[in-house]
Amino acid sequence: MGKKVAVVANVTKKPKMSPKPNKREGSPIKNPKKNRKEQAKIQRQNGTDEKENVENVATPAKKRKLTGNDENQKDEKDDELNKKLQTSSINKAIFGIFKKLQEPNVNKNAARPINEMIALLTDESNADMRTATCAYALKRLVRCTGADDMDAVALNASYINGIVSQVSGLKPIELLDVLKRELKVNSQQKGKEESLAGVGHLITSYAIIKSPYFEPPAPELVDAIYPILVAHLKGRDYLVAMSIDIMAESFKQVDADIFESHVWPLLQPKLSASIAKQTLHSCDLLLAVHLNYSAVLTLKKLKSILWQTQQSQYAQLFELYLNSASMQSDGVYERLGKFLASNANGGEQLLTAWQQHIVAQLPVKRIGAKCYIVQTLTHILLHYDDDDGGKRNDAQLEQLFGTEPLVSMLLQELASAKQRPKKSKICKSAELQLRGICHKFEKALLISFKHKLKQQSNKLHILRALLQQQLQLDNVTQTPRFTQQLLGQLDEAGRTMMYEFYREQLISQAENLGKSHREYCLNQMHQLQLEFSKRSDQLDFLLHAAVFHLDAEQKPCDGGQLAAQFSRQTASRCEEVLFSCVMHKLGSGSEQLATLNGLLRGLLRQLAKHMSKPDFESKLRSKLVPDFQQVWPAISVVVNAKAAAKDMTTLALVFDALVLSLALAMFMPSCSITPELVTDILICKQNALDPKPCKENKNNSLSESEPCWQEVLTDVLLQLLLQTGHFWRSFVNNIFGALMPHLGSDNLGQMLDNLDMTQNPLGIKDGEQDDVEDEDEDEEMETDEDEDNEPASAEKQDKDEKDEDEEEDDDEDNDDEENEDADDADDDEYDDATNLDQIRENVRLALLNDDNDEDNDASSVDWNDVSEEQGDRLNRALETAFHAFKPKGQSKSKSKRQTKSERINSTTLLHFRIRVLDLVEQFVIARPQLEFVVDALSRVYHVYHISCTDDKLKSLSQTSIKLLQRLITIKTTGSPANKSTIVDSIETLMVLKSPKNAEHAPNESNLWRNKCIAYLFTQFDGTELSSAAVEPLLQKYLNNSLVASFGTLFGTQWDGIASVAISISRLMLTNELSNVRRKQYLDLLLKHIRRIQNALANDSKAAKELTTKLNEYQPTGASDRKLHKKLLAKLQKYS
Repeated sequence: MGKKVAVVANVTKKPKMSPKPNKREGSPIKNPKKNRKEQAKIQRQNGTDEKENVENVATPAKKRKLTGNDENQKDEKDDELNKKLQTSSINKAIFGIFKKLQEPNVNKNAARPINEMIALLTDESNADMRTATCAYALKRLVRCTGADDMDAVALNASYINGIVSQVSGLKPIELLDVLKRELKVNSQQKGKEESLAGVGHLITSYAIIKSPYFEPPAPELVDAIYPILVAHLKGRDYLVAMSIDIMAESFKQVDADIFESHVWPLLQPKLSASIAKQTLHSCDLLLAVHLNYSAVLTLKKLKSILWQTQQSQYAQLFELYLNSASMQSDGVYERLGKFLASNANGGEQLLTAWQQHIVAQLPVKRIGAKCYIVQTLTHILLHYDDDDGGKRNDAQLEQLFGTEPLVSMLLQELASAKQRPKKSKICKSAELQLRGICHKFEKALLISFKHKLKQQSNKLHILRALLQQQLQLDNVTQTPRFTQQLLGQLDEAGRTMMYEFYREQLISQAENLGKSHREYCLNQMHQLQLEFSKRSDQLDFLLHAAVFHLDAEQKPCDGGQLAAQFSRQTASRCEEVLFSCVMHKLGSGSEQLATLNGLLRGLLRQLAKHMSKPDFESKLRSKLVPDFQQVWPAISVVVNAKAAAKDMTTLALVFDALVLSLALAMFMPSCSITPELVTDILICKQNALDPKPCKENKNNSLSESEPCWQEVLTDVLLQLLLQTGHFWRSFVNNIFGALMPHLGSDNLGQMLDNLDMTQNPLGIKDGEQDDVEDEDEDEEMETDEDEDNEPASAEKQDKDEKDEDEEEDDDEDNDDEENEDADDADDDEYDDATNLDQIRENVRLALLNDDNDEDNDASSVDWNDVSEEQGDRLNRALETAFHAFKPKGQSKSKSKRQTKSERINSTTLLHFRIRVLDLVEQFVIARPQLEFVVDALSRVYHVYHISCTDDKLKSLSQTSIKLLQRLITIKTTGSPANKSTIVDSIETLMVLKSPKNAEHAPNESNLWRNKCIAYLFTQFDGTELSSAAVEPLLQKYLNNSLVASFGTLFGTQWDGIASVAISISRLMLTNELSNVRRKQYLDLLLKHIRRIQNALANDSKAAKELTTKLNEYQPTGASDRKLHKKLLAKLQKYS
């Protein structure tokens, strides 16, 4: 068979036909004979008569009765065609293909039958049969294009297009003759059948135009096809629009000489009328002729046709487009946009005229008018080229987008389009169409910036015009990162100008700019990639905005009302942007650290100049800590040091980076850096660069009193992870990477200790506990008072509902104990009364002046004589008295609800542990010693084991899973002689059970535990697996663990695979093993049979033992027997 090509329909869809059918067409047909005749007529017309045989094919279909036509007259071409359709000349296989095309679900797989038809026609060796078969197929398909079914017409048009495009040796002129014969059209097209036939004429002609026979077309074909298209310039509106669109498409392939001699004489009489007599479609056709054949129809001739002797009034032309009753195709607006943006029309000020006309009509309410404006703008951008040697007057484009009403209307439509869903039953089809048009405008603007506009001034003018009315442009556009894509097309000078634009908006005193707008400007300033020479100016501005109160002139002031609005709103955000810019693309290399130190020194030197002024501290946003002045001299030494990266070691650069970064952070209100932290780093620097012997033995008293600098520095880095701001995480990771050659097992242990889920590494000091409790109690009292007025969060509601369900289940389970509860009610009332008496006694004692004087009357206390010390004592005593009584009946949600400080501490601890996991991963990857990997694997799994049961720790659970996946695939080095720690880790993991609350994934925890255990087993070689300490653990693991986790044992080139396979074969012989488990073992061995074969290739003893055990196994079922036989066959040559 020949090459099969899928056919895609490219046919303009036909709208609903008019006029509407009369009442008789919708009423039941009373005459059954007449009904059968009409049905037969429709079947012959649509080509769906299943009983049609070759004799009927040879006989022409019944012709429609048309006025002025003689039915008995036959053309010579008809006779010639009928000769081609003789019975013996048609390939009978074509009838089976047409039968497939008549199936109801043919639309789902329409390409298959038409590909069969194309293959049949192209592979036919008999020329006469091929011609007759092709003529018959085209005749039936052409007949179907006149049906009253839009989907069927489009489908059959695609079939014709496929045949004409793929089958060679056809004669398009004969196809047009068949078209005229089968679908006759009256010149007036008054009836519905004539309109349907007109659609068939147009789409069949379009199929020929898109075929290779029209590349380029012969004059005879031009003379045959264009009269058909021109004949439909008068008639129904949709037929006129289709005809013009098809002709405009065909002009791209017709030579200018052929057009002038063969086509233009047909069109000129129909288009030569003044603008008052022209329609939208006729003007559209004139523009199509002018754009494709400017020498035939020059602009001067075009103006003379439309306005004759009058002066050109372009507003009359634009009115036809604006006031169109229906939405036109995209090609109509494309030709108008190209006409307005054409270089040849630059001197006519067409863009200015169109812009003035549109502005005069705004605002518009009709969706059709909005579509016209947006689509025309789209095609102006797509065809506007400003690179023509300076001849272009670019003021028109700048003036177009400088018109505030037009840009405002455009942004409003973009915002409305973004709010509309892609598919909605509420939105009208026209609104959804407008949504797609707006999205197309966004893409056109991007294409214009990338490929069309060469002058940066035009890009900047358009971008600034949009941003001045909608600063956050991404909020109204459907294209993701729309603003960033536009900014990415600017050169260095353009990005610098946009940086200044955002800076002007940031410091502007305009009232319509809020905090979100100014922070957005800061983000854009940060993302703009400036030259390194400009980077210092950016950092200087951010430094002053982050540290000082700034006035309207961007100078430090005393704060309060003197500070500018941007300073009050964005100072905290400036801190984050400042550190992000300083640490941008920071790495662990010496050159990168030296660059960072240079930037930090420059910033701190500026602050040092301000510190010399007397009113320095009054202009700061936050006061410096009292001990700052004591540590500043030591910091100044590092700031004023002059050293290049070549003269310093990486370790020295690391210490300088830490000191300078923390010194700068001490000026920031959001950073809680203490001078003691900087002092510790300076001491570590001295000890590291001037090393002293430091023993790792923890029992050494000197080591305990004076820890090594690595331990102190690791604690400092862990404390920095508690700082807010994502830049601290990146900074610590890079510093940690540079320190890796100097760190050891003790430092890994420091990090793993912080991952102990049974302890809180961020414990509150004893002196701070009372203050925190007081704040929590005050918050609880305020929360209890406002509880009824505040809506509960979704998380709290879910928890309360779960608690209520548990309470309901408890009530149902305890129905038998209701009598006992009733008996205890009196005891509860007695206990309540006792508690009330106790409260009264505590209050009475609290009000006494002397605790030992219990005979005094509390009611005689004179509160005016109470001292401040006594008042504090009374407050504490009364508080203790009332908190001693806890009324029963509180809901579990209230009793378990976390306070504000508890929530903050929990969140801080969660983020801290996630960041510590990053350091652990970085450490193990850099130092993949087996002991390090085993310690990390055990601790990380315990983190996952506990966090997987708590939804609040979901992010920690996901991070630990990623790290576990990384650890079990890492290749370790330096296997120790004593592997008892691995055995201990395996025993510890095997004791763990799945969490009780792991409802969402009950087996996931066990699966990861088994994978970790399997990985630990792979650290033993084949001989070690048979040892007394390891073999029992392996048998227990293989017997009780999930089979899905065994893939880790076979997933690597491990020499213990043979031992594992033998252990599995031994388990299969035990009586306690279930049949399902045995089948799982067989599947596992077959799945990894190649690795098992490789392991047995050099171990004949193991191969013999494995086959012996498998031969002793007795299958229990058909599937089991089949797997067993297949496995033995695979292992036969190794036995």
